[in-house]
Amino acid sequence: MAIEATWRFNGQRKVILGNWHRLWCLLFGPLYYLFKGMFLWSILSLITANGLWIGFPLYNRAIVLRHFHKKGWVQKNAMDALADE
Repeated sequence: MAIEATWRFNGQRKVILGNWHRLWCLLFGPLYYLFKGMFLWSILSLITANGLWIGFPLYNRAIVLRHFHKKGWVQKNAMDALADE
């Protein structure tokens, strides 16, 4: 299930985690984090060989959600998603 968020400052909506986020993180590691704009995590993923291969993909959801939350993105909850449909 994809996770969508809204930016507080201008109301822009964005899918921040797709359905296959763990697979993309496992296959592409540092490039995945660069694409998301997470430069520190990209460097860390490169240095640790993608979190010792399986560590980062397992915790990818928490890593990405925390990053976007700190940047001002508000995650859509289930009730908002039902109201939009």
